Amino acid sequence: GINAPFTDSRIVLYPLVKKIKAAFPDIPVVVGGVLATTLPLQVIRESGADIVVKGEGEVAFSRILNGVPLPSIPGLVFKRADGIIVESPQRSEQLKTVDQIPPPGYHFRPMDEYVKWSPRGDRSDRTLSLISSRGCPFTCEFCSIPEKGQLWRPFTPERVLDEIKTAIEHWGVNHIEFEDDNFTLKEPRALKVLEYLRDLRLQGHQFSCSFPNGIMIDKMTESLAVLLREAGADIVYLPVESGSTQVLLSMDKPLAGHHLEKTLQVARWCVDAGLFVSCFFIVAYPGGRLNRKYLQDTSLLETHRDYLLRDGDEVFMRGEDEAGFEETLRFCHRLRGIGVAGITPLIATPYPGTELYEVCERFGWLTFEDERDVLTTVSYAAMNPGRVQIATPWCLQQRAFERWREMMSMFPTVHNVRKQGGEDRLLGGAEIRGKNH
Repeated sequence: GINAPFTDSRIVLYPLVKKIKAAFPDIPVVVGGVLATTLPLQVIRESGADIVVKGEGEVAFSRILNGVPLPSIPGLVFKRADGIIVESPQRSEQLKTVDQIPPPGYHFRPMDEYVKWSPRGDRSDRTLSLISSRGCPFTCEFCSIPEKGQLWRPFTPERVLDEIKTAIEHWGVNHIEFEDDNFTLKEPRALKVLEYLRDLRLQGHQFSCSFPNGIMIDKMTESLAVLLREAGADIVYLPVESGSTQVLLSMDKPLAGHHLEKTLQVARWCVDAGLFVSCFFIVAYPGGRLNRKYLQDTSLLETHRDYLLRDGDEVFMRGEDEAGFEETLRFCHRLRGIGVAGITPLIATPYPGTELYEVCERFGWLTFEDERDVLTTVSYAAMNPGRVQIATPWCLQQRAFERWREMMSMFPTVHNVRKQGGEDRLLGGAEIRGKNH
């Protein structure tokens, strides 16, 4: 069984599976993860795997192992003996609660080596990569979570604490990297986890924690900001995405009409709590289908009526044009004035299986269709206009690249960077605020 968590995983996955099948032709290979869920037919054809699982893997994989006939298992794509590929129309069955899953089998792994290098390249700490909850109930159009499954299910705070304590005591872990899609969705539960971490630190355990996927802005509170700092979070990432409400509507960001006001409030809370803050932005977002709840808000529609696109009975919102980009730049300056340390721009990328990809395909905005060998994760060092996959009448490839480069040169970029001591130390929010004023 192999998990392919990202679209880019195929660059490694396809040749890996081929080599495994060449060495062990009689052993079935099963592939799961986001890649398998969004591009199941491509995965099975290109890799040579025997079975692909669309959606979460526990229920489907256990049935495969127990010899249940493959056609009766929801969510599978598999090869018959005659080479014909069969695809189930459903996603795999999801567990109603994740606490029934046993703790990770750390005893199977060389943990002393495993903790030396985090999934994001941190080699200065001994890092445990941890998932304390699964899923996200929201439908941002650029995200693959709606395709994977939106049912949010947390592990209990007590279970999370036990896993962390084991890692600290057995393998000397001093950095916890939370991989949750939405850690703060339920505030009481998030507070309990952070309280446990704070108490561990008060007992003398020296560790930090980070949330590299971002903290949901609309679910943040001042209490969470304070506890994040006390629990050892030295940097938080806020997924702002755009400084234009019209663009946020086109993304289907939750509470788009209030998102920017809430972002400023959350940024102040985090800076005042002593957290180092960095904000994510999506540059050159093309637009998208308007959510039904926004269609019912006549004041929002009236304000942004010049950006509406209609296709049959459906209503779409145009994306970032020059005015929207200028709004984003002004908003970034406001964040910097509050004390935000970093602004990280990322060029809009239409991942296969997302609503964004379908909309771009529908309107002819793709500069090239999904290709196996195109690295869709933006590389800061090697980015160029030809890698921009979206072009619209209001933002062509070259201009998208220029907007990204302008933001990169205008603001400090902080993404998955650990604070350092001495002269190379990153400035904290309060210091930035003092310099700007």
